[in-house]
Amino acid sequence: MAKQSGIGARFAVGGYDISGDVSAVDQISGTIGLLPGTDITQAAMARIIGQRDGGMGFTVYMDVALAHPVLAALPTSDTLMTFLAPPQALGSVAANLVARQVGYDPTRGNDGSLMMKVEGQGDGFGIEWCEQVTPGFRTDTAATNGATQDDGSGFTAPAVPASGTPATNTSSLPATVTVSGGTVSSVVVNGVSVGTGDGTYTVLPGQSVTLTYSVAPTWTWVLQSTWGAQAYLQLTTFTGTSVTVAVQDSADGSTWANVTGLSFTTVTAAPAWQRLATASTATLRRYVRAVTTGTFTVATFAVMVNRNLAAGTEF
Repeated sequence: MAKQSGIGARFAVGGYDISGDVSAVDQISGTIGLLPGTDITQAAMARIIGQRDGGMGFTVYMDVALAHPVLAALPTSDTLMTFLAPPQALGSVAANLVARQVGYDPTRGNDGSLMMKVEGQGDGFGIEWCEQVTPGFRTDTAATNGATQDDGSGFTAPAVPASGTPATNTSSLPATVTVSGGTVSSVVVNGVSVGTGDGTYTVLPGQSVTLTYSVAPTWTWVLQSTWGAQAYLQLTTFTGTSVTVAVQDSADGSTWANVTGLSFTTVTAAPAWQRLATASTATLRRYVRAVTTGTFTVATFAVMVNRNLAAGTEF
């Protein structure tokens, strides 16, 4: 991956795209509290993982037609702050924070400028770095199946190599490898013996699997994560009766199904935002996309997904 600038970023708050008024994103922070856990036998500090937190800070121009009415009221309920990093494309990075806005503080510079400092502090969830499942903000004029995001980064399953030769998972997702047939005496994943023949084995990104056999078996590789996911929706413009936005997944990029827990509540007016989460043990397959259904002529929105790549992830 190449280094990149922040040119072309977007920023939304509570279903409003205020990108045109944002001068700078001053801070995006995600922290985990540490609790003391040192006992009398230890000569150094021991710490226990505590609570997750997050914050966003940004600077906006005074604009009574856009950012000012969104931010000046200092709403007392939660809002969603979203930073969409460039390029505005499938798979690009986005930061999301369910937050309480705690500031809208003006500064009049001696150069004549009038700028507002805004801060949001996490409420109930920490910062989540997601991938964009829409290319920034997408506008649908009717029910639409969105473009496919391949989280396997173009990975192709390897052929069964010679006995004793490792095969590496070069994708960014865990691989479920199913071995069948042949005469196999050993299955080793990342240096650890895990089986002696037919079975299903998990090979994490960067890990290798090695088969020892006298008669070659067959195998299949399926890329998927099994630790759940979270999804975010920012809907900025809507004309019509209703629209339902959902995240779908697929094993092959052809046969699709809604992801359980990632169908957003039907929206009848903009602005709107939502956060959803699956069960922490839910499977999310290799390919994902955002789809819309409903009766409408305009729906402009962004969808972002955070795929958990470790067990027990809590946000």
